[in-house]
Amino acid sequence: MTELPLRQHFPHFHPILTRHLDSDLNGLIAGPAVHGFFDTAIHAYLLQHAGLDLQEGVVAGFVVSSAADFFALPGFPEVLEVGLRVTRLAGSTVEYQTALFRAGDQEACAAGKLVQVFVDRQTGMPVALPDTLQSALALLLQA
Repeated sequence: MTELPLRQHFPHFHPILTRHLDSDLNGLIAGPAVHGFFDTAIHAYLLQHAGLDLQEGVVAGFVVSSAADFFALPGFPEVLEVGLRVTRLAGSTVEYQTALFRAGDQEACAAGKLVQVFVDRQTGMPVALPDTLQSALALLLQA
């Protein structure tokens, strides 16, 4: 994932206001915080657009793979935006591409890839995505 993502490649954005504790010893946003920003953007989208109930829903999403590349991390304080798109939607699996942008910048300062598998909350077995979830995620499929 070495290609620098551009803002125009993402159909959805989630705002992030950095906190001082997001910074590392060098004063830059720390890698774990960036992963947290990506996770926040995905789950906010699923809550707001697909009605996913994170605590008591019939299905639960588990991250089975994640990676991130860092290009030019910002420091505190910054208002950032996470770009979100879906690159694969199949059965119980969703693959997301995320990118972290400074407000107004066209080039990402970090990029991520995350794979999530949805399972039946009671059995723990992978299940096909419910229609509302499938429809909401289909809106994010890359063209």
